[in-house]
Amino acid sequence: MNTYLNREAATALLAAHGFNRTDIECVLDLTKSVSQSGAPVWPSRSVERLASRAWWLDGAEIKTSMPQAA
Repeated sequence: MNTYLNREAATALLAAHGFNRTDIECVLDLTKSVSQSGAPVWPSRSVERLASRAWWLDGAEIKTSMPQAA
């Protein structure tokens, strides 16, 4: 199942990992957005994969928290 992040969620996720405003815009520009209900959203896996390449994370993965299935 694809999970999508709106701009606010993507910004919060990236900022929590030390990305500044310019870095965040770069990640969002390089990650293809799709439209849901007329608003852009970004596939969480694509944002996570691109963001994990930031040198200051030293290879650590970025993950959105997902509730476990019952």
